[in-house]
Amino acid sequence: MDRYIGFIIRLCAITAGFIAAAIVAGTSLALLTRIVTIQEAGQISDAGFGAGLAVAAFALASLTGYVAFIPSVVIILYSEFARRRDWLFYALCGGAIAAVAPLIMILIDSGTRTGGSQFFFMSIAAGMLGGIAYWMVAGRKAGNWLPKQF
Repeated sequence: MDRYIGFIIRLCAITAGFIAAAIVAGTSLALLTRIVTIQEAGQISDAGFGAGLAVAAFALASLTGYVAFIPSVVIILYSEFARRRDWLFYALCGGAIAAVAPLIMILIDSGTRTGGSQFFFMSIAAGMLGGIAYWMVAGRKAGNWLPKQF
């Protein structure tokens, strides 16, 4: 019975980690698209941090969670069974997952958008931050629920 309770607790931790990763990635993407240069980052009071940015962060967090769900499930299953617990693995996987959506957008637009490469690199950075957030919540104990001989 204790093994099943541990498994349920692990599923809850994985869910909380995914939600935290989506929130961190969406918020950082909202901030990165709002603050473009170092000069603007120094003027936080003039940068327009208000309700609009909070709504944008929530919307981007929802969109991030929606886009990254299926690839994240694959990565999470692999990391659980392989007992991957290093933060770099989760950061790189988060960046790789975040690179998929802008690549598809760039390929569909076929070069008609300007600034596509900037958004591409911003989304990779946001995905890496989301991967680190997942590691902090759930990734550090990946595979703890598995038996020792597995």
